[in-house]
Amino acid sequence: MTHFLDSLLLWWHRLQTRRKMDRVFGRREDPFSYRRSSYEQARLDAMAEVVSGRQWRSALEVGCAEGDFTERLCEAAERVTALDISPVALARARRRLSGAAVEFVEADMRQWSPPAGMRYELMILADVLYYLDKPMVRPRFERLFQELAGWLEPGGRLLLAHGFAGDLERAHRRGFRERFERLGLRLIKEEVVGAGLSAGPVACLVSVLDK
Repeated sequence: MTHFLDSLLLWWHRLQTRRKMDRVFGRREDPFSYRRSSYEQARLDAMAEVVSGRQWRSALEVGCAEGDFTERLCEAAERVTALDISPVALARARRRLSGAAVEFVEADMRQWSPPAGMRYELMILADVLYYLDKPMVRPRFERLFQELAGWLEPGGRLLLAHGFAGDLERAHRRGFRERFERLGLRLIKEEVVGAGLSAGPVACLVSVLDK
């Protein structure tokens, strides 16, 4: 009964999340102002700095939205897999990056796994984990970290970038990184970027871990 209830709650949360994201992206292109906001540009620049200077064999981006960072990632990786839960966002990403060496996948990361035997040299989780960290589906959320760590090949790199406003949200975002550290990943760099660049008190915690 517990397993059935957990599956039902996960199905409901996935449906609500997809509907929410489709509504957001359905209002207009670039609803999060990735191309207009100085904060978003600072966040994307910091992420790009982490992945630049090296040619990655394989990269997984979870929560790719319309492909703004995916476009930069394609310059640094030979093969890119980009996931998102919103078909509306993915349709724009596919048009934007038509012809690029990227595979777009419509999926909920909690119910997706790489092809058999596939591991990634680079993984990016940006502004995605806090959407899934909800009380009704927390048991599934907590199990996700071990699965994600298993998708990363030995010697691979994990990039986390999550916005926050205030000390409580910053501690919450830091908790994502701490979960991966408890699984054996090693923090090599962490910084706050974009502070003071948005209309509100929003900044981004960027954490880089190696396996």
